[in-house]
Amino acid sequence: MDIKIKNALHSRELQDILSRTDIQYWLKYELLSWNWWILVLFAILPWVIWIRIFDRKRTMELILFGALVVIPTTYLDAIGNDLRFWMYPTELIPVTPRAIAFDMSLVVVPYMLIYQYFSFWKSFIIALVSMAFIFAFIGEPISHLLHLVYYFKWKYIYSFVYYIVLGLVGKAILEKVKKMYSLNNLGKR
Repeated sequence: MDIKIKNALHSRELQDILSRTDIQYWLKYELLSWNWWILVLFAILPWVIWIRIFDRKRTMELILFGALVVIPTTYLDAIGNDLRFWMYPTELIPVTPRAIAFDMSLVVVPYMLIYQYFSFWKSFIIALVSMAFIFAFIGEPISHLLHLVYYFKWKYIYSFVYYIVLGLVGKAILEKVKKMYSLNNLGKR
């Protein structure tokens, strides 16, 4: 058998052992702990709020903006966790991205609401910077104090910049898509 295949199989075996150990630890120490219940709240409450107040006429636009936020956030969060920039000591579910309650709920919903309520660039930027400040310098330190996340090679200022860049890039992409869609539909009228 080729050495690459042997190494890949050995790596897979180690990953399987780690996964089983992670699930056993989760069942014994994390599931139903107070940290876990906070993550449940973080995962559900933003969506309950969003469902009650989102603009149904703009559903597809808001969902697309949310996707432009959640996809890079989830990937970068996994990369940062793997590179040991930070870690999440409690998981909502042990077989998903570790920060699912944050990335796919607590972070994305406020972005979509800002996008919905602040259509013009100037007001969007002001709201975005305000949200980034709250997330980076209030939310993340509180999450750290509650032992929901530990930072090793990461500073809150990096998160602050990331939150702003993410929102600006997401809005710019979506504005470009809307403009292209609008131009394409002009010829069909």
